[in-house]
Amino acid sequence: MNMRNKKEKENQILSNKKIFTLIGMMGTGKSKFGRLVANNLAYKFYDVDTLIESDQKSTIKTIFQEKGEPFFRKIEKNTIKNLIANVTTKEEKSILSLGGGAFDDQETRERLLSNTYVIWLNTPVDILVKRVGNGSKRPMLKGDVNASINNLLSKRIRYYSTCHYQLNTHDLSENQILHKILTKISNKKSN
Repeated sequence: MNMRNKKEKENQILSNKKIFTLIGMMGTGKSKFGRLVANNLAYKFYDVDTLIESDQKSTIKTIFQEKGEPFFRKIEKNTIKNLIANVTTKEEKSILSLGGGAFDDQETRERLLSNTYVIWLNTPVDILVKRVGNGSKRPMLKGDVNASINNLLSKRIRYYSTCHYQLNTHDLSENQILHKILTKISNKKSN
């Protein structure tokens, strides 16, 4: 597929979407930028991890520790499934922020790619390491934070790369990242 056809296909997909999903590794700013974009566009904002914590009356870390990752992933998958159904039924213009591993699940990935416009915030590992610090609040990080993030990213990158739009954030300021996301959404919702 040549570049023009790819761009036309992307515009066609995007012009039908009212829901935008931010994916990427922990520390990329999905929640932060999701909230900022939603506020700027008067969209609803949904942070999947926050929804899970509210529903389970527990932190993500505690859920991982007490019930394990398979339990968490099942809840995460159902939360996303129900969220997409509710937002679609209401025809809400929405921004969704996913946990770093949510997009690994094939069914979830297919649902999001079919029903939302998926934006991957791609941030280099060295920046992620600085942002997550010692990783004490991140249940997927074990031992050496740098090695742990590299390991997770190497597993997830093939899933992330199926997104509709990849935003490389490494040399952009927060304002530039926000502007690029807003521009992408604003240009497409007017089609």
